[in-house]
Amino acid sequence: MAQKPKAELMSAKKEANPNEELVELCRKMRLMSERDTDATLPQVLRVMMVHSRGQPVGGSELSELSGINRITIIHHMKRLEGAGFVRREEGKYVLRVRSAEDMILEFRKEMERNFAEMDEMAREFDEQFASMSREFDEQFKRRRRLP
Repeated sequence: MAQKPKAELMSAKKEANPNEELVELCRKMRLMSERDTDATLPQVLRVMMVHSRGQPVGGSELSELSGINRITIIHHMKRLEGAGFVRREEGKYVLRVRSAEDMILEFRKEMERNFAEMDEMAREFDEQFASMSREFDEQFKRRRRLP
């Protein structure tokens, strides 16, 4: 299979829509709920990354900048806060990451912590199930010996 010329690959990258890519990134990170059919969370995130630049910004200001209803903004801010990307400061929101790359690094750290916890849980479950299985086998053997 022939490789595409470098110029062709670069032009394909330029044609990629950054808005669509941000939506895809948010979906892959499970930041968007199924109810977000208009992909408003990525729009809010983009406004935060472009306009706030680490400075506190209120829900009303985000609504004005994005054209999205303030209640929707607050809903998304809570989701982003829960994911660790936004923090509240004196009634305003501050983006905890400076770039999409930082966002991915934070997401990766959180996933690694989650996987470590799940590994420990799985080990505990396996030990409990093995113990239960041994007890079941012993009870079964005792019942078979009874007349």
